[in-house]
Amino acid sequence: MNSVNSFSEEEERVVRTLFDSCDEEKAGRIHINQLSGLLSSLGKNDDEVIQIIEQCSKFAEESDGLVSYEELLGVLQSADSRVLSATEGPDAKVVEFMRILEEYRVKCEEEGNYLEAGRAHKQLQILRIQEEKRQQKAIKVRQITERQDVQLAHNMQFSDFNGSWDKYMEEYDNMAQIYIQQMTERHAIVLLEYQKQLRAELASKPPKWSKELLEWRRRQHILARGKKYADAQKLKRIADKAEQKEREDMEQSQAVVFARREAKYRLQQQSELQALLKRIEGRRKEHIKQRNLDSKRLLQRNRNVQAVLETKQNVESQKLFSEIKKNMKTITTAGLGNGHGSTSDKSGSRVHGTSASFASSS
Repeated sequence: MNSVNSFSEEEERVVRTLFDSCDEEKAGRIHINQLSGLLSSLGKNDDEVIQIIEQCSKFAEESDGLVSYEELLGVLQSADSRVLSATEGPDAKVVEFMRILEEYRVKCEEEGNYLEAGRAHKQLQILRIQEEKRQQKAIKVRQITERQDVQLAHNMQFSDFNGSWDKYMEEYDNMAQIYIQQMTERHAIVLLEYQKQLRAELASKPPKWSKELLEWRRRQHILARGKKYADAQKLKRIADKAEQKEREDMEQSQAVVFARREAKYRLQQQSELQALLKRIEGRRKEHIKQRNLDSKRLLQRNRNVQAVLETKQNVESQKLFSEIKKNMKTITTAGLGNGHGSTSDKSGSRVHGTSASFASSS
């Protein structure tokens, strides 16, 4: 982590993103049962998840099992602060006490006080084991922190990856809607122009009258030229009535032709629009496929990084644990010379003080 007391802005953003994904109702609080999955996404191990949930339960008890983002962030910062408080390397005070205890054991052995020397040796072994475990735990804590930092970086990277793709797909969908709207508007304008031209074309065609009507008109004109106006007028009424009926039939026929040709033109436009929609959907599926492929590659790359890190840490742990055991076996004899003979006044005083305290504790 970047700081003992606080997260960096990027780390807080990852925590906030995961919190908001759990907060489906956007109420600013999530149920404590949702913390397990959230903490796992942050790279916390099972022990850490249990400890953090126990801390959050104090807040949840007061609010019907709900935890706010600020409360969760505070617990996470506190947990990371405790993790970082562990230090690697030998504890100087413990090592010094072990050396004094070893001097006391040697002194008891030289004086023939073997029971006291045995108790000192037993206490020394306990301290050595405890110090070894403490140093090993510090190494494990540091390695866990390293893995958590890597996992957090991966989560941030994956969050940025999804954010970039979401933005790209949103822009793609918006542009697709613009293309669809432009084509729809263009189709409407072109259709109006086509209807206008079609009406003009149908209107420009001369009417095709029946032979019977033409014959009546011919006879009408012959009667009119022969001054037989009464017969001509009578025949004109019959011809006008027949012409009106034929005109209505022709108009109806033209309406059918107009509707059929308009429907055909609309079908062509619809086919063009469907082709556009098919291209848009096909391209969208390609984007989704590419996104899934990139996502799998990113996750696999992150898993590989984690696997390499864990392998390196395992090798490091074995080496450091071996060095710790070796150092702890030799650290108590350092500065004791051959382990026999007289000690300095200063050492003698320390041994005497240890004897008194160790005897009282026994």
